[in-house]
Amino acid sequence: MNNSSLFFEILMYLNSYFFGGFAVCELFFIVFKMVNLPYPNRNIVLELMITLLLCYIEYARIFLGRKGNFTEKVAPLVMSLFLTVPSTLGVVYLMLWQTYVLRPEIVLCCIQLCMVSVETVLNLINIGTFYKYSNY
Repeated sequence: MNNSSLFFEILMYLNSYFFGGFAVCELFFIVFKMVNLPYPNRNIVLELMITLLLCYIEYARIFLGRKGNFTEKVAPLVMSLFLTVPSTLGVVYLMLWQTYVLRPEIVLCCIQLCMVSVETVLNLINIGTFYKYSNY
């Protein structure tokens, strides 16, 4: 039985490209703020590390979500769902708690949060569907 969600896959695919652009923009914003604003050194290092960690977590979340959807396995989808929490916290940090927050960052973070929330709902639906039809 083929239960994989096409809409979930399309959204994850689009988010993989959007997040690539999001990460590049965030890195450019960090460099811009470092050059033009009085930035404490330890804060710039912290924000750069959070951005890089967010990139790694988001890559793993998207990879596991797509893998679980293709193979119709519950375990990768659950791991992707657990990675949604640190990913969301990282985006919220970039949107609200940085030393300096620019307006384009707020817009990009809001779009990312909307995509992650819709993906989370679809992920939960997929987990329920795959668990219902699994052979365990």
